[in-house]
Order: sequence, then C-alpha cells, then structure tokens
Amino acid sequence: METRISERRIIGEEGGVGWCGVGRRGGGEAFPRSHSLHGNHYFIIPSVPTLLPRRKKAARSVSSPSIPFYRLISSKVQPTLRSSFRTFIMDPTLDYINRYLFEEEIDELNINTYKDEAALQDIEKPFYEILGQKYPPAPNEQLLTSSKSDLSSISSSTSTSSNNNMLAESLPVMEYCRGIEEGMKFLPNINKLVANFKENIVSADPSEVKYENSARFKLAEKDELGMMFPSRSKKYTSDRDLDILEGRSSKISMIDSEEPIRDDVYDEVLLDHGDHQLKGEIWSLRETLQLEASSGVSKEIQGGHHELYTLLIRCSEAVAIYDQQRAQELLNKIRMQSSPKGNGIQRLASVLTDALEARLAGVGSEYFRRLTAELVKSPDIYFLKGHHLLIRAAPFIRVYHCFSNRNILNVARNASKVHVIDLGIHFGFQWPSLIQALSKIEGGPPKLRITLVERPQPGFRPDKRIEAVGQRLKEYARSFNVPFECKGIASQLESIRIEELNINDDEVVVVNSIFRLREVSDETFAIDSPRDRVLKLIRQIKPQIFIQAESNRSYSSFFLTRFRQVLSTHAVFYDLLDSTIPRRDKERQMPENVHFVPDIINSVACEGADLTYKPETLKQWQRRNLRAGFQQLPVDLDIVKECKNLVRGGYDNRYFIEEDDNWLLQGWKGRVLHGVTAWKPKLEEGC
Repeated sequence: METRISERRIIGEEGGVGWCGVGRRGGGEAFPRSHSLHGNHYFIIPSVPTLLPRRKKAARSVSSPSIPFYRLISSKVQPTLRSSFRTFIMDPTLDYINRYLFEEEIDELNINTYKDEAALQDIEKPFYEILGQKYPPAPNEQLLTSSKSDLSSISSSTSTSSNNNMLAESLPVMEYCRGIEEGMKFLPNINKLVANFKENIVSADPSEVKYENSARFKLAEKDELGMMFPSRSKKYTSDRDLDILEGRSSKISMIDSEEPIRDDVYDEVLLDHGDHQLKGEIWSLRETLQLEASSGVSKEIQGGHHELYTLLIRCSEAVAIYDQQRAQELLNKIRMQSSPKGNGIQRLASVLTDALEARLAGVGSEYFRRLTAELVKSPDIYFLKGHHLLIRAAPFIRVYHCFSNRNILNVARNASKVHVIDLGIHFGFQWPSLIQALSKIEGGPPKLRITLVERPQPGFRPDKRIEAVGQRLKEYARSFNVPFECKGIASQLESIRIEELNINDDEVVVVNSIFRLREVSDETFAIDSPRDRVLKLIRQIKPQIFIQAESNRSYSSFFLTRFRQVLSTHAVFYDLLDSTIPRRDKERQMPENVHFVPDIINSVACEGADLTYKPETLKQWQRRNLRAGFQQLPVDLDIVKECKNLVRGGYDNRYFIEEDDNWLLQGWKGRVLHGVTAWKPKLEEGC
C-alpha cells in the first residue's frame, strides 16, 4: 500500500526549525542533523514513507503548500543554522522538491474534484427527471463542447459516466497544454533581451533597463562591405541565450558556387606584376593618409592613450576577481572613449572591452566560436581585399612569401618533382606567384604537388574551402603550363598521420608553416605536447627544407599577465595600421577582423583549454625545434637583399628588416614583431 506524506514543517518555540519533513509516495530513510540549534533534526528525502517525529515541547504544525519550503527555512532559521543547512542541501534542490510536491497535490485535487462532480451528477439526474426538468449542463460539459478537437475521444463515447471519467483524466493535460500555449504569447523575442549585470535584470523592453549598466545581445552586424561579424558593441546576455542562438548561427552556409575561382581581381593581387605597379599603389595609399592627416581627421586628444591604458588595466583587474559592479563602471567609461572607427588605441580598446565583457558574462568561448564561424562563412573575395590592403600598408606578408618561394625555387631547380606540404593554407594566396615563377625555370617546370592542410570547416562540407583553393590553383597551373597535382586534408595539425601525406621517394619535399604552429596546443594542458608531436611528424617526413614563420611574443597562463601582454603587443599592431591606413578607408576593418580580433578575443575572453592561440617567442621556438631534432639553416644573403628591397620600396621608413641568428626579423619602430627561418632534420648518427 502506498503511503503519501504531505509537506510538513514544525517550528520550535525559539523560531528555528525543529524537524523538517518532505515526502511523497515511495520508500526512503531519514538523515539526522546533529549540528543545528535544537539537537538532532531529521531531513526526509523525497520518496520516503516515514512518520515525522514530534517534539514534546510546545510546537505547532504548519502545513501550507502555498508557502515554499525553502522560503520558510530561509526566513525562520538563525544565521548559524542557515549556513549549515545550505551546506547539506542547496536551495535550488529544495525549490525543486517543493514545486514537484505542490504540483502533484494540485493534480490529485483536480482529479478528485472531477470524480466527485461526476458522482454528484449521477445522483442529481433522477431527481430532475422526476420533477420533469432538464438537467443543467455541467461546466465540464460546456468545456467539452468548446474543445471538440482536443477531446474527440470523449465525444465519441455513448454513456455520460464514461464521458465524465475520460474528461477527468484529460483535463489536466489540456490545461497544461493551454497554459504553455498562452504563456508562449508573452515570451519576448530572444534577440531583444537586455541584461542588466549590475541589477541582475533581464527585460524585453530596452527602455526598462539603463544602457549604462546593461549589455544587449546582438547576433551579428554588417561592416561596410556587407560582411557579417558578431557585434562588438552589444553583448551576450546569458549562456542560455547563446545556446539557443548557437543553433541558428552554427548552420554554416555553403560557399557560393557562383563565386569566381579566378578572375582579374585575383590575378592583380596574387600574381607578380613587377615592383613598379605595387609601388604606385603603396604611394597612393600614403598620399591618402597624408591628406587625411592634413584635414585634421587623425588628430588625437593629448593624454587619451594613457587614460585608456589605465582604464583597461583596472578593468581587467576587476574582471579577474569578478567584481561586476566595478567592472561595468569601468567598461562604460572605456566605451565612451573608444570607437571601432577611431584611432589605433580606440579601436583596440573597443575590441578589448568586448572581450572583457564576454569574459565577465561567462560567454567568452561562445563569443569566440561565433566570431570564427562568421569568418568561415565569409567568401574568399573578402579575405582577398583585406590581403591586398595589408600588403600595400605593411611589407610583412610579401617578405614571408618572398622568403618561402625563393627557398622552394632553390631546391626545385634541379628536381623533376616538388611536393609542398602547406600546414595552414591561408586561402592559398602564396602559391599562384610560385606557380608563375616555376613556369620560368629553364628546361621546363617540375611537376608540382601541393598538399593543403587546414582545420575542418563547420557544417556538412569540412573541406569545402580547401576544394575551392585547390580548384583555383589548378586553374593557375593550367594557365602557366605547370604539371600540377593537389590534395586537401581537413584535419587538425596534431591529428595528421604520415600515411595521409603520400610521400614519394622521387620527389623533393618542402614543409611550409606560416603562423600556424602557434595554434597547436603546447604542454600546458597535456603531458604529451601536441606541438612536439607536429614537429616529430615533420621530422619523420624528412623534408629538404622546413620553412617556419612565427610571431615574437608569448602569452602567460595567468589572466592578468596575459591581458597586459595582449594589450602591449596589439597596441603596436593597431598603431602600425593607424599610421599606414586611412581611417576613412572602408576596407580598414578587414585586416583587423582577420588577423587581430580573433587573437584578442580568444586570449582575453577564453581560459584553459579554450585558449587557441599560444604563441612563443622566436628564442623559445628555436630551442623547441633544436630539441625536436632540427638544425637551423643560414639565411641566403641574396634572399635577404631581395626582401630588404621590398621593404624599402615605398613603405614607411619606420619598418625594419634584419638578419640575426639565422632569423629574418621584421618589426615596427624598433620592436621585433615577426621572424622567418628555415630548418632541416638532423642526420642520425651512422647515416
């Protein structure tokens, strides 16, 4: 026989809780409490058929299902008891128990009421028939008439008693469904929710929440070229909102099949047309910058840099200890002085503010995932225009491509087959100029094989972009009459096996990695370092040359230190762009969104295993590669001379390029930012 114990509370004369019992159908046991105010108390877990003990002292029984159990405890228990009570079971659990039992009592009460009404009708009907009167319809029958679609099974019954029984069983379900339907009408649109972090308010009406203390979620906004990127001026509200919207944003659209594989725009940017044409574009950009400076657009407020730096450091300290009120006050001050279209430090402060706010709200990983998803959905032409602007403003990319291609040409001149393994394809912008150069080799070009390795793309076609790049390179190889073969691998670098690369003994193998090994995890979170595994794989390949380009910076595992490093490093990059690209240029945000914003968001808003970018200094890379069994090759002096000529060909004189310790170093205003070098595996003893 099932026993049901209603919710009961017994309050002692001193105002504390004497015995507390919660029960329902089923069996169970009681747990003693020896550290409360009144000696041993008993907590009866749900599904326990246990009689509640009563004290001999004066006590009154309270049975009120309308008063939540946890509220009674929170309001009556002394502070000492309240703290020890919550260590045993948290308030959300009590709330769940209370609501569960309360709903059960209401359901049984409704069903019993309906059954009593049915029995009363059976008794009353004969008396109405004796008096010759028509029995009035019951409220249940009126509801049945108005809900034929929901109770079609009841209307098909022939007897009144069976109708009443079926009605009694179906009404609770009907009421529940109708409650949900009515409640959905009042739910706000999730895109219009506004969260007030300071006052812990979520509202559907933006006018109800002060914007100074709030962060409004907006999925994405369009930049000047119509590309979609997550809004960096309005933020997320909660993890639940992100989970709901993640289902929509994660539906990665396929690359537009109408996008051209190759056209005049690609040829103009990717092929070598001589230095004269590019020098003209560089000088044109610098003239536009000078006109903007003379018009007063780029004038900066004195002291603004120092104040923003100070506010950002203080805000990071508040975020580190999750002081939401202090952090929001500082974030509001920073937003008033920052702008995504201002000078360099204002643009950087705008991105850092978004990253800090996402971290404070606990949605940093989701924000970074949303940002990278939007980048993946962007067409190649977007990245091509950003690439074109960056090579006109800074010589870095041109120097890397020149260094890499010239070294490949040196090992390919006497070879019949060349196999280039590209670890991180960067849309393949480097390789059309290499194909063009190979076609000019005396005696005919060698056969070129390129293995494109890239991270899998979200969606149903993880290798879609790799296929598009491969088709473009095949078109260039066909136009320059270069024998060509291309293979794509959509995989993380640390997951690649040497069998997938299909290396042949009769070919010259070259491994190329431009700023991609920094995205491989190090030994911080794994004893078997994935970064060392990738280097071990490269050594097993036994390439004739391994070309590596890396940034000269390192991020700490501790948030505050890492934030200062991110601020210091990217302040140089944003100053570089601000000094070389006009602020009114519509394409100004392209290189920022592609090269800098993802790094900043990930390094500041994310933590632990979610940290994607783990750069190391050039000295650290040098020691790591030497431990992995590589030897560094000296830099070819002819290549150094050619790269220096590129830098001096119209670029700002604050750029510099130097050779030091077998690294070709590049920097801005005396600070080394990047380096590129060449390696080859050490010969084993006895070979």
